Amino acid sequence: MFNKNKNNQNYDYYENMQLNRIYYELEEVNRRIRNLNNRLRRIEGFLGLTADEENK
Repeated sequence: MFNKNKNNQNYDYYENMQLNRIYYELEEVNRRIRNLNNRLRRIEGFLGLTADEENK
């Protein structure tokens, strides 16, 4: 009886840790994408490119 409750608590703990890790990974990926987008805008500005010019 007590053993089941203890295992369930451990499972909840590890599930929570996995969710926290997924959130951390998502935040890191979002940060990298923002950094790449900012870098791309700087390069486009340096080269004098805009989205309108690419479609012409």
